[in-house]
Amino acid sequence: MNSAHRRALTRLLLSQHPLAVERMRYKSRYHRVDIPREQRLCRFGCHQVENVEHAILHCTAKPELEERRHQFVVKVAAKEPRLHAITPGNATTVLRALIFRRDTVCQVAKLAHQVFEWFDKTPMVWPDVQG
Repeated sequence: MNSAHRRALTRLLLSQHPLAVERMRYKSRYHRVDIPREQRLCRFGCHQVENVEHAILHCTAKPELEERRHQFVVKVAAKEPRLHAITPGNATTVLRALIFRRDTVCQVAKLAHQVFEWFDKTPMVWPDVQG
C-alpha cells in the first residue's frame, strides 16, 4: 500500500474525509448554521446523504466512480461474498469487514483514495438553511 492510499484509509477511519456528512457537521467561517445530517447531500446530485458508504459503495452519479467500483468488486468479491448484495442497510458492516481483512484492506484504501480525490475536486452543495 503506498502512502497516498494509507492516508486515504486513515482519513476514512478517523472521519477526516472530504465528504459532506463530516464537512457540514461543524460551523465554519462561511457557514455559521448547523446543517442537519439528512441535508448533507451528495455533491453529484444523487439526493442521498454524502457519507463514506454512499461515496465508496453506492454513488452512481459519476461514470468514472462506477467503473472504478466495478474494478474493485471484481478484485474483491471472491474474498467477501456480501459485496454483491450491498444495501444501505448493510453497507457499513460490509465496508468494515473489507477494511479489517488483511487481504482486502489495500484495495479499499486504493478505492478510498480515488473516491476522495474525485469528491475533493467538486465543490459541496450547501443547502439553504437559515440560522
